[in-house]
Amino acid sequence: MSLIKTVADQTSLNFTGKINVLEKGTNKYLGKITLLEGSIVFANYKGGMGKAALFHIVIDDLETENLSYVVEPEIVTLSEAIFDLSFENFKRDAEYIYSAYSSARKFRPPPHLRLLITPDFVPKGPSVSYAEFEVLTVISDFNKVSDIFSECSLLEYQTCNALVSLRKKGALKVIG
Repeated sequence: MSLIKTVADQTSLNFTGKINVLEKGTNKYLGKITLLEGSIVFANYKGGMGKAALFHIVIDDLETENLSYVVEPEIVTLSEAIFDLSFENFKRDAEYIYSAYSSARKFRPPPHLRLLITPDFVPKGPSVSYAEFEVLTVISDFNKVSDIFSECSLLEYQTCNALVSLRKKGALKVIG
């Protein structure tokens, strides 16, 4: 069953508890989505947390179809909530983010390339956005494109857009 349908079913019942996200086949625990009285209030997935983790689940669900979901009633307190998202807003945001992801995917660099920060960019270059700063931080530790995407806390389309923008600003040098 897809994530959207699972969340729709649970929010329509004003469910309180969690939806465990598992890898199909192995049933390995990957994360959870927590609901409180029919609203999504928390998510964690593959080490990420919050709305970014929630929408990472959406993208993986739509792209890989390798996830399964187990619904568990559980006592959830308001102190566990880090955001409050109705199903309608979740569905709208998921559609927007998946559309942005699909558009940005064509700009993703090949995974074997290595990127370096241009030395003069940091002291003399134009200012950077939050997403660009996050990507620069990751590049300072990991310069292989596949590692940048796996280590960055941003959603994949945000990482891709930041890389394109940084390249246009002359902040990055591509090496074989």
